Amino acid sequence: MPSRFNNDADSTIQTTQSRRRFLLGMGTLTAALAGCSGDTSQQATEAPTDNTTDDGPTDETPVDDSPTETFDPAGDLPYGQWLTRDNRGLFFAYANLDNLPDDTVADSGGSSDRSVDDPLALYPLVLGGAAVGIGRLSLSYVGLAQAINPRATSDSTVNELTITNETIIAEGSFATDQLHDRLIESTDETFGIAYEQTSTERGYDRYEPVDVPDSVDDPPAVAVTDETVIAGPDASRLDQTIATDVGNRSRIFETDEAATALLEQAGTGDLVVGQFGAATSEQLFGDLQLDPGPQFRPRSGENVVAAVDFDASSDTFEAQFALDAADLGEGRQETIETSFGTAAVDDSESIDVSDGRLIASGTYSVESLGLTSADSAGDEQLSEAAAAELVAPDALTFQYEPQPDQQFGELWVTITEETDAAAIRLDTDTGNSTEIRPQEGSISNGDSISVPVDQDGDAVTVSVLNDEGAVGKLTTQSVPTAELSEETASKAVPEDALSFTYDSPDGGEFGSLTIEVVADTDAETLIAQPQEAPGLFADRVGSLGSHAPIDVGTTLETAVEPAGEEVIVYATVDGATGVVARWQGPT
Repeated sequence: MPSRFNNDADSTIQTTQSRRRFLLGMGTLTAALAGCSGDTSQQATEAPTDNTTDDGPTDETPVDDSPTETFDPAGDLPYGQWLTRDNRGLFFAYANLDNLPDDTVADSGGSSDRSVDDPLALYPLVLGGAAVGIGRLSLSYVGLAQAINPRATSDSTVNELTITNETIIAEGSFATDQLHDRLIESTDETFGIAYEQTSTERGYDRYEPVDVPDSVDDPPAVAVTDETVIAGPDASRLDQTIATDVGNRSRIFETDEAATALLEQAGTGDLVVGQFGAATSEQLFGDLQLDPGPQFRPRSGENVVAAVDFDASSDTFEAQFALDAADLGEGRQETIETSFGTAAVDDSESIDVSDGRLIASGTYSVESLGLTSADSAGDEQLSEAAAAELVAPDALTFQYEPQPDQQFGELWVTITEETDAAAIRLDTDTGNSTEIRPQEGSISNGDSISVPVDQDGDAVTVSVLNDEGAVGKLTTQSVPTAELSEETASKAVPEDALSFTYDSPDGGEFGSLTIEVVADTDAETLIAQPQEAPGLFADRVGSLGSHAPIDVGTTLETAVEPAGEEVIVYATVDGATGVVARWQGPT
């Protein structure tokens, strides 16, 4: 197989938009921190060491971990009221979106110092960022995609997110009439899902899906007020969450002093994660692999709360970690000693292990973790001339790839020369955004990035970031979503203009299809899109707006399943895009 089909070790810098990758992409920290952690296999195979003593790594003084009489999680924590008791245990995450650096909630990939491998910071950042991503996806199903996008405008606004197991609670200000219309009318804003309003209970208007496209799996049930939107996996879970909100259902800390203590010690911050009882993060993430994972993570049955707190006036943030375990064991204590606080600044870390309780805190540089301080995000602007010095606008190629039966298509941008840019960002008029930031060095020749675009019409603005995080606009590209007619398609790309050659698999799973342009065409771009093989195997040539047809001799190459597969070739001609050829086989 050609090398383009191999699993590139640097693939974290390329954004793809299948539903699963899109979900993780919105988590952002899984990509933004890629390369930061070490070998995570240790945590999966490490067995607790028996007959060991829990000697603290820094201080043998016993810690008073009993909750104070004045601490009330329901009133003192912005998410405390939602922490319901659950027989399955509880995994939760909370995010104050107004205070988070833009990097942790935008659809962006980034980089950070490879030497950073510190669970005290990485555990809440990685899991919290991924949980925010899942929350954003769930809310996009119910018509709130723009409300939770930091770069989009909307009549509704999401300020805070709380995730409890598989239920998403968004708090802010909501245009309920507009949301009602979106939900019941099966609009593009809800991925084509049609809801019906089933009841109004305890102040919440409740909706359940009644018409679901085949491309959508398990859309949530929804409850709406002016200040809160709840998206749950089913009506029963919705009932439980509403009952918790109004105080008719017990909360985890009301009968568990250990839970209250952990929440008091490490529950305050802008991004908080925790697990109690048998719950683990897998209850929320399922089989999605979080990579990287912190070197140290709690096990099922261990209780933990961890948080990061950003200061808008500072280039640092605070991290807290509190764990309650029956037996940490000698091996895990050694991991704590050698990994916790290693990236903290100015010896700010404080770590104590005593009687199965780990309490840690530290101060971290925002820059060292590849983030942008909350007060500086988007403030520094580059002129168009300065931006062009980092990336020449003519070093960008654009291809629009339709996605039939999906809400969004994709606009792909490829860089065709070496640059001095630290990152490239794409923002659409309809509120989607994504970013590419190499793990090391600058944006390079051949780097590609895509962003979801509205197939009914959209435009994409390309911006460049320098090493200090300053942003400058490069160009804006209209998306050619107008439909290419069959007559125009046949004239622009005649039937005999493309030659197809198939090669059987050579020790791999997929065969290879080569498409060569053998006669003159009027196509600005050509896209070869396999219908069954993974979407990464689509190939693209040409560029929108180039006003130059694709040359004879140009080739596209894509992987195809040997059992038989259709490959569709799309072309863009004069601002319209459509099918110009289909290849069916092999058989």
